Amino acid sequence: MPIADAINKELYARNAELAVRNKTLSLLRKIDEVTLETLETDQMIARVVSLLDEEFSYPFAAVGLVDAKKRELSWRSFACLDTTIPLCHSTESLGKVKLTKRTHPCVEALKTKHRVVAKSLFEVLGAGVNPVLTKQFEKQAGIKSVLVFPLATGSEPIGVLVLGMNRTANDLSRLEKETFGSLLSLITIAIEKAQTYTFLQVTTKKLRSANKKLKALDSLKSEFLSIASHQLRTPLAIMKGYVAMLDNGMLGILTGEQKDALKTVGTSTEQLIMLVNHLLDLTRIEAGKLQVKMETIDATEIVNWVVEFVTPKILEKKLTLNWKPNGKVMVQADPEKLKEVVMNFMDNAVKYTEKGSITVSLSSAGGLVKIAVTDTGYGLTAEDQERMFEKFATGSASKFVKTTSGIGLYVCHKLAEAMGGTVMAESKGKGKGSTFTATFKV
Repeated sequence: MPIADAINKELYARNAELAVRNKTLSLLRKIDEVTLETLETDQMIARVVSLLDEEFSYPFAAVGLVDAKKRELSWRSFACLDTTIPLCHSTESLGKVKLTKRTHPCVEALKTKHRVVAKSLFEVLGAGVNPVLTKQFEKQAGIKSVLVFPLATGSEPIGVLVLGMNRTANDLSRLEKETFGSLLSLITIAIEKAQTYTFLQVTTKKLRSANKKLKALDSLKSEFLSIASHQLRTPLAIMKGYVAMLDNGMLGILTGEQKDALKTVGTSTEQLIMLVNHLLDLTRIEAGKLQVKMETIDATEIVNWVVEFVTPKILEKKLTLNWKPNGKVMVQADPEKLKEVVMNFMDNAVKYTEKGSITVSLSSAGGLVKIAVTDTGYGLTAEDQERMFEKFATGSASKFVKTTSGIGLYVCHKLAEAMGGTVMAESKGKGKGSTFTATFKV
């Protein structure tokens, strides 16, 4: 053979190979574009199947997806060159393939992860299809062979690609042979991506519905707490009044034992009143109806009042109180809300300290006023400090106390925030006490 002819033959072969590869890349790019244009599973599959039908002129192409729960394969989309054939009007005309039927071509392809050549289209589509229509379709379309390709990622099968061809399986073109390897991987990835998107869409819809219901329930809960708290305030106020009358001897002289019992009742009543106030504040905070009346007030006066109120509890536990007022310290705050913040700090200090001391300090510097309550109690872990002001958060030392609601410090945080201030919790660790600080503008 002349050298020129040999060169021309080689060039022809290489050009043909290059043409096939270019066409392969073009097809893969088109499929990739389809997967980018739509993320809805059925739409994406329909576009891919139609594209295969157009590019290779297959009389029939279909994709079936595995439903692991139902243990069956359902046909999601297909395309036919001749759309006048009844079988091609709807996927509802196609049957479902039970994955328990081991001799079925689709099940075999999924199990072996290799291409399977089926005897007929009727054998592939399942018992649910009309055999007469299927045979009529195969004859009209000129289908000579049916190929089943598995679609799988790793060890998990997700479906099959079925091609009804007008030539035998041995007569695949070079383009088809070049393309199928990459094509199946691309289709599998695209379907997986679409299924993930569909799953996320459904999950998001369910979460939105659940969130809507939770908001409604939360609103009802807040409304209930508000009503219940308001109704509790009246009997608690009456109890507090009668305790004061009994303590002052207005209703007769009490014995020592009776006074001790009355003291316990008074302490419990105050704790209930504080809890009710916290619940009311909580419902107002969550409803966005918390109101503060900012005034220029003397913080020393507020702290003095709280210290005097808590002193009996401190003496009862035989703790040392360190508090030395040093004149007026003016601050911008709501007097009742500030009192509640300091009261909560003091109450917690007493509650979580079994021995040692409680130190209260008040200072003003750099345009800021700081109120700090330091104790020598159980202390806080690093985790406690991070979540101490979260709603319903209880510290690691809560197991040592009888009563804790987990809302007091959360309410303090929100009250301070509403007054333009901040709160902070510090501790050197378990058993080393803690310091709670509230900071406000002068």
